[in-house]
Amino acid sequence: MTAAQSALNDKALQRDCFREQLRDGLGIQAALQRREVLRIDAEPGIHCELYEYSSTAPVLLFLPGLGTYSELYAELLAALRAQGFNAVGVDPRGHGYSGGERGYYNIEESVADLQCVLDTLLQRFSGPVVVFGYSGGAVTGLALAEADSRVQALLCGTLLLSELAPDMMHGLGWQWTTASAWMFPRMKVPLKGFIDFETLLAGHPAGPLINVDPMLVFEYPLRTLASLFSRSAGILKRTYPFSLAIMQGTRDEVLDVDYARRVVAQSVHPIELVLIPAEGHMLPWDNAGALAQRSAQWFSRQLQLPVPDPD
Repeated sequence: MTAAQSALNDKALQRDCFREQLRDGLGIQAALQRREVLRIDAEPGIHCELYEYSSTAPVLLFLPGLGTYSELYAELLAALRAQGFNAVGVDPRGHGYSGGERGYYNIEESVADLQCVLDTLLQRFSGPVVVFGYSGGAVTGLALAEADSRVQALLCGTLLLSELAPDMMHGLGWQWTTASAWMFPRMKVPLKGFIDFETLLAGHPAGPLINVDPMLVFEYPLRTLASLFSRSAGILKRTYPFSLAIMQGTRDEVLDVDYARRVVAQSVHPIELVLIPAEGHMLPWDNAGALAQRSAQWFSRQLQLPVPDPD
């Protein structure tokens, strides 16, 4: 074995050891035994993680938050599967195990990718389609629901709309991002300018590992951020056939309850606000069981299915 081969082997071993430590910290080793990995052939190759319940159960697309990828949410996805859903986590292009340059995507591309994912899944499953967009994933989830009539219900784990800046500083920052993206589309901005994982995961066993996970996207090009922060939301102008709710903790550190109420008040499309007491923004990791149960209850009501009993 050459020195170069030995170095590559050592690096692969370190990577595998890190991944096992991260999975242990998140407590997802058992959940991962239930997943089936799917690769959707749409360019550049979209990675999905399926937790199958039955061929006739509802199909629930889960869209991760900014920087992250579906494996990190295995506990939540497995819990949603246990509540009677075919739960499918989707790594956006440029994220996680999906193909594409790290961090590079736009909303239109993401919607097209998700429609290809649905095309594939609906060849296998006959149940209705619902979407759960968490944090930044809610923006893409809303775009998909507005564009694709197959989506019957959308649940947003917080929802940020470009027309409603949380405050003046956010509004000015979005304007700068959009304007700068025309001249410097590939210039990268640290994700911590928007979401600070270190603070949000303080005290979590996996926090220090997530903060250095090489599979996370820690910097985004301006063209990606401009796509996220300049998209016009159709719900502010008209109603759609899908049901919509915002579900978040009452102590959310990223978008507080007052902002969620502003979104509900400004939307022409009806939005239900579902609050989980004493929880923060990192609900999928801090209390995945409670989030899965409340989510399943809401989706079941929208689809007129038997509502899972609370614990």
